[in-house]
Amino acid sequence: MTLIAALDFSLPLTNPVIIFSLVLFIILFAPILLNRIKIPHIIGLIIAGVIVGPYGLNLLLRDSSIVLFGTVGLLYIMFLAGLEIDLVEFNKISSEACYLAYLLSACQCF
Repeated sequence: MTLIAALDFSLPLTNPVIIFSLVLFIILFAPILLNRIKIPHIIGLIIAGVIVGPYGLNLLLRDSSIVLFGTVGLLYIMFLAGLEIDLVEFNKISSEACYLAYLLSACQCF
């Protein structure tokens, strides 16, 4: 009984265990629930993040743990984008892609 009394449920949440549990709950159930109304998984996670964030229900503040989850999410999106690349098609246009990459890199220098 003293464990439950020690938990602080005031908003915004500050207990790291509760924050981690809420984020994992959102990651698990938001895509499943929003898939029923034909919303893609990534968009569902973004919508869920807006809802529980400081501009929504104010359940979570933007602290270092949330920034870490955001960075991991961005890396996951980049990984999924890499999986979608067709290497046979990419090899056909690789020289044009390299020229464009060099051109864009040179433009950023000026």
